[in-house]
Amino acid sequence: MRLLQLCIWLTITCGACLSPHQAAAWGKYGHLVVCDLAYRNLTDASKEELKLLFRAEKGGITVRGRHYTSFNVGCLEEDEFPRPHPDDHFINVPRGATSIDSNTCPGKKSCILAGISRDAEVLGNRNASAENRVDALMALGHWVGDIHQPLHVSFEDDRGGNLKPIVLAGRCGNSKYRAKELHGVWDNCLLEAGLFERVRQRDDFKKSWGERTITYRAVDTLQANTTLSEEQSVVGTDPWVWANESYAITLTPAILYCEKVGGVCQYSSSHVEYPGEENAEKIPLGQDYLNAFERTAEARVRLAGFRLAHIINLALDPSYTVPIQNSTQRP
Repeated sequence: MRLLQLCIWLTITCGACLSPHQAAAWGKYGHLVVCDLAYRNLTDASKEELKLLFRAEKGGITVRGRHYTSFNVGCLEEDEFPRPHPDDHFINVPRGATSIDSNTCPGKKSCILAGISRDAEVLGNRNASAENRVDALMALGHWVGDIHQPLHVSFEDDRGGNLKPIVLAGRCGNSKYRAKELHGVWDNCLLEAGLFERVRQRDDFKKSWGERTITYRAVDTLQANTTLSEEQSVVGTDPWVWANESYAITLTPAILYCEKVGGVCQYSSSHVEYPGEENAEKIPLGQDYLNAFERTAEARVRLAGFRLAHIINLALDPSYTVPIQNSTQRP
């Protein structure tokens, strides 16, 4: 009887943990790619500051009961349950919104923009404790990844596509992951079918397999495919600009997230908002959809990595200069 009760409790608890509102942008390996790419683009001064913060000479630092020696893996911390900042994983906008045009969160709740602002300030505060600064750093790495996932800038009623069921005829590369909602396609499937699958086919990957080899090789690819001038042209902007880029992708008709009716991007042609499970028709997606947008996902992850490096450098390196002075310009 006790075993049965335990199984029921685990089922309910795990079901709550995996509820649609708890989806993780870019999945585990995607977030690791963002943070590793950022680390490779930190200045020497920023890297030295990180060594001090993580107490490298003493074997690491303990934050929230977990021990860390570097921030890369820590970028996954915000997806551990219970989430300390659940509202900071996304930006909810009204269905009639056409753009994101400031660093102010829409509505009364917090959002990714607030998370980035708060944690960048804590990271740069040399009077704060090392534990608080490391905690802020790891959260910051997660937020910058999240804001570049298009469906994390979306509508609350369908939870950014978590309540948009799909039937996926394509394959997420060789991954065992199978998306059942549109949000999951963008969180995991596009990177698995594109960037990560190309990495898996490389000879150097096959010869040097480890748990996170795929992220290291993916970062090699993103780093090699970006020139210095390209990098400098994209980092010197404010987070609201990054959110606006994501939102523009979200509203693109071919994404199949919403349908424009008048001035509103509706859940479907017949329902303004999520109509409930019984009326939510499944969207058929094929390999052509994955082929069409896997490069978009790759580009968003690449931008996230370089921009994260920029924010960290601003916070940790007093001599770091902003490459492009256009952070206050609006499109």
